[in-house]
Amino acid sequence: MAQTKTQIVGEVIKGYNVTGVVTATGFAGDGSKLVGVSGFGSAFSTDQASAGSQIYRAPDSLTVGAGTSVNITSDESSGNLAFTRAKEITVATGATFTVGTGTTLTFNVLGVF
Repeated sequence: MAQTKTQIVGEVIKGYNVTGVVTATGFAGDGSKLVGVSGFGSAFSTDQASAGSQIYRAPDSLTVGAGTSVNITSDESSGNLAFTRAKEITVATGATFTVGTGTTLTFNVLGVF
């Protein structure tokens, strides 16, 4: 399949339909019309007309796999806080999970588990 590139300079007024991946140095606006994007959880439906698109599920635990190393260190700009929606983190044999000095890690921040 032949690939084509289109460069857009300036503002797109009436929209530009794209099939495939879109990359940019930045996106403007509030994102209220984006679909299929979530950091909150997985929606039960991708149909925006369905109530299931506004109801989410997420695992209640995280796993740090064997041979994996994770370091969570926050900074002053975020109050030295880090958080997860999970209620627990399981660290497998041979894995390391470190919370940096001065960082407070809070679990179940949504209070759902």
